[in-house]
Formats: sequence, structure tokens, C-alpha cells
Amino acid sequence: MAHTLGMRIHATLALAVVAAAASTVAAEPVIERVAVVGRSSPGAPWTDAATEARVDAGAELAVVAIARDGRRRLVLADPAVAPLRLGGRAVPARDRLGLDALGPIAVRWSIVEPHGFRTGAAANGATSRFYSNVSTERGDFGRWLGYDRIEYFATEVRPWTDGVTGARIPAEVVSGDPDAIQVAGVGTVRYQASLRLPSGAVVASPGAEAVDAFGLLPSVHRVSLRTGDDFVGWLSAYLLVPEVFGSAGGGKNHQTERFTGADCADVMVGAARRGGARLAYTSVAGLPKVARTIAAATTLDDVGRPARPITGVALGDLIRIDYGGTLVGHTPRGWDHVAALWEDRSDPAGPSGGGPDGQLDGFDLVIHMGHPRLVIEPLAAQAPATVDVLRWR
Repeated sequence: MAHTLGMRIHATLALAVVAAAASTVAAEPVIERVAVVGRSSPGAPWTDAATEARVDAGAELAVVAIARDGRRRLVLADPAVAPLRLGGRAVPARDRLGLDALGPIAVRWSIVEPHGFRTGAAANGATSRFYSNVSTERGDFGRWLGYDRIEYFATEVRPWTDGVTGARIPAEVVSGDPDAIQVAGVGTVRYQASLRLPSGAVVASPGAEAVDAFGLLPSVHRVSLRTGDDFVGWLSAYLLVPEVFGSAGGGKNHQTERFTGADCADVMVGAARRGGARLAYTSVAGLPKVARTIAAATTLDDVGRPARPITGVALGDLIRIDYGGTLVGHTPRGWDHVAALWEDRSDPAGPSGGGPDGQLDGFDLVIHMGHPRLVIEPLAAQAPATVDVLRWR
């Protein structure tokens, strides 16, 4: 694909550039790259930064081509894709042309996403099927192994469409993995756009090959749609993000910040940070330093019944889990896992008829990082266990 990036644009583009610039050019422009841009809602600016929006906001995507005419950069895009910012800078009208200046083209859209489980051996020696930066072996659990290699694949979601009509599409979260859990169109996925030029050559935005140690590069356009703007809403944006046990990275390169991977505690902190909280990434054991205890440790039996009533909980409360039964000693740590309350439910045969009852038990739905992604399921699926309940400060 890279060999097409220096291809000379069709002669009609050169003529359009001359007319638009009202000047003589020494050479025809060349396409340098193709990019996906998005806007979070109608009227919002278009940008090549990640598209983050509420699922009901009407987010959109578009494809643009960046070209050079000597020292001058030109951006070819649908005229309705305005205002437009690339690399944080506004693109002035004088540096723009319509995509139709390329002549008869076709556009194809694909999604890029991670395999849930690795398909081959881990480059860092991890022995788990799920991605892990640290050892999961009982003898040296938690030892740093180095960044695991996350594997990606692309799925065509909109086939080749002639003309510029396919250059803009709704921003949607879908998956090409039949085992992926999808909830009301929320979560995170990446998009790649391809242009077929009149010559038959194809140029495309970055895709599954564009990776570094942390996962897909930010140049692979990310779409993260959420149910709302609170903690639970932002947590929903992490659906389809793969589990990476011991997720790590500095600053903006933290895998959770980049939505390339997260473990059970990091996904909670990441969602809280997106919601505006000032928190450092921490382990399950470190959560009491940034959250207050709502309910002290209580055991759950095999079906999730608490030894004593757990009341006063609210959506988004953190539920730390220390596994019992056959999973006793699941990890050498005091707390094995953490989930968040997603929906208050009750016994369908009880007085609340399955609806909310203000008590935490096995019927309630929780969201947590499972193998290999976030899952939403009854708390009973985590029983027997000892749990306590925390709330962000």
C-alpha cells in the first residue's frame, strides 16, 4: 500500500489546483496520505483526533486526502466537511479542494479491531491466552514481561462505492468478531478508509499494520461511543477494548488512555479519568486510596446471596472481589478483581419482580474486564466470593 502514496494525482486535479490557487505550479501535486476524520455531532468541527461521542449524538466520519503541490499542502475533502482541523491546526479554505477533483473515484470503509485472544505464541513469553504484560504464573505472578503484542484484523463494513457519496458515513461501533459483546452500539472500534483512484491504484488511511509497543497507533482513527457523560457512560466506551493484564504506558501512551487495552482496575480508573476525575492508575488493592468504602467486606454464596444485606449502593459503585470456592488463592493478592454496578436488579420471583431493590446481590448486573474483553453479567457469575463496595471520592 505504501508504494501508492507517492502517486501523481489525475491531470484534472492539477488543473483544479491551478484555478483555485490562481498561480502557476511547477509540478503536479502528489497524494501523501489518506486520513479519516470525524465529528462528534452535527455542527461540531471535523478533526483527525479520535471521535468520542454519546451514542445518540449523531457522530460522523469522512475520508480526506492530503497532497503536496511543491511546498504547498492541499486537502481534498467533501466541501461539507468543515470546519476541518488536521494535526490540531485549522485547514483554511484556500488550501482545500473537493474530492471530485480526483476524478471518478471509489471509497471503501473497514473496521480495525483486535483479536480477542492471541492466535500465536506471545512475544513476551506470557502463557495466558489473553494479552498480558506480566506473568500470570503462580510462582512469579505479576512479574513484568514487557509489552505483549496485540493482534489486529480488518473487516470491510462498506464495500467500494463509486463517486464521493461514500466519503461520509455515520460513526458506528460494530464488530467483525461474532463472539464480541455489543451493547446498544457503544464501545470502541477503529476505522480505515480506502480510495480507489481513476488509475486503479488504491491509497488508504492507516490500518491493522500501524502499531507500536502499546497497540494501534492514534493515526488509526478511533471511534468511542458511550451511553452518557458520567463514569458508567465512559466505562461503556471501553466495550470491545481487549483485556491486557498489567496494562501500562506513560502519560498519553498508557494503553488505557489510548483504548488499546486495559486490565480490571485500569479500565475503572480510565473511565473515571475520562469523566473528569484526577486519578493515577492503580491496582485493585490501591482503589481505597481514591474511593471511600460504602459497604464492608461481605461474603457471597454460590448464587451471589450476601451473608448480610448490602444496601445504599448506586450505579457505578466499585465492587472489589476476592474469589472463594475453587478459586481461593486465584492470585497472591488480597483482592483478585474489581467490577462496577451496571444495573440494579432483583429476584424475578421476589417483591420487586426483578426490578431495582436498592440491594447488592447476585441478580444485579455488573460490568468488568473479563477474558478477553469487558463483559456485562450478573454478579452471581463472580460468586462465591468476598466483596466490598467503594465509591469514587
